[in-house]
Amino acid sequence: MRVELQAVTVVYRRGFVPALDGVSLTIPDGSLAVLTGPTGAGKTTLLRLLFRELVPTSGSVWLDGVNLAAVRFRELQRLRRQMGIVFQDCRLLPRETAYDNVVLPLLWRGVPARQAHGMALELFADLGVSYLRHKLPAELSGGEQQLIALARALLPRPRLLLADEPTGNVEPTTAARVAELLRRVNHQGTTVILATHSTELLTAFAGALCIELCDGRLVRLTVARPAGEQG
Repeated sequence: MRVELQAVTVVYRRGFVPALDGVSLTIPDGSLAVLTGPTGAGKTTLLRLLFRELVPTSGSVWLDGVNLAAVRFRELQRLRRQMGIVFQDCRLLPRETAYDNVVLPLLWRGVPARQAHGMALELFADLGVSYLRHKLPAELSGGEQQLIALARALLPRPRLLLADEPTGNVEPTTAARVAELLRRVNHQGTTVILATHSTELLTAFAGALCIELCDGRLVRLTVARPAGEQG
């Protein structure tokens, strides 16, 4: 999916500093893009715009040539079915097991049960979280919840993946596994946009488009270099 922001400003409350301030950028279809910047830079706000959880105060957000602020509900639902999203707060169903949190959305979309369960088991193995299948969200650590939320977002094989700090609470070995999985998904054609303040994670995505935000403004667009070339 191609993403375009045109002079986007977001103000949550009148008189307050904008969460985003006149941001314009384009992320081509099939890209791997990393949003960087300190806490409060506007990374999460930008991701919420792309899911259309909010609309800009001014400017416009386009997804595959569709103006998200003007889209009808049915078209918005069609677009969202092509997205996977990992929120910082995970938003898992509290009364369902980790496995059901991942597989149920696929079953609701009409995917045959045998196919859905096979895909889910394979993905749990890829992420190294098969041992969590029967646990409820309340029994999971913050990092484990993030991994289950990532599995839920990836299972439908979306055209656009949005991930907000997907390795924020996981150990380095697991973070490396997540990075490898995100690279693989991107190589298969999915546009991947992730937000992170981790410089270690950034070095894992050589060739990615790096979008640096600060105080709601776009301050730099660069291409990530391999770890040995940083600095």
